[in-house]
Amino acid sequence: MNSDPLMTVLEVADHLRITPSSWRANVASGDAPAADDPDTDRPANRRRPRWRRSTIEEWNRTRRRQGRPGQDISPGDLA
Repeated sequence: MNSDPLMTVLEVADHLRITPSSWRANVASGDAPAADDPDTDRPANRRRPRWRRSTIEEWNRTRRRQGRPGQDISPGDLA
């Protein structure tokens, strides 16, 4: 079994507990990483982009540290 599998939009959304449309919106706005395998050999309406699990988990760790706009979070606040 691959320790760093490729994940589809539905798998990423399920892993992050968000909707697929939220994930697509994050990717389209540049807030989420571009696909590791963009599947560009198919027509745009038939593509199935995929992300490595490690890409998603690193992005999710970074995203969670940012907090809400206007808030300062120090390491002591997380304990």
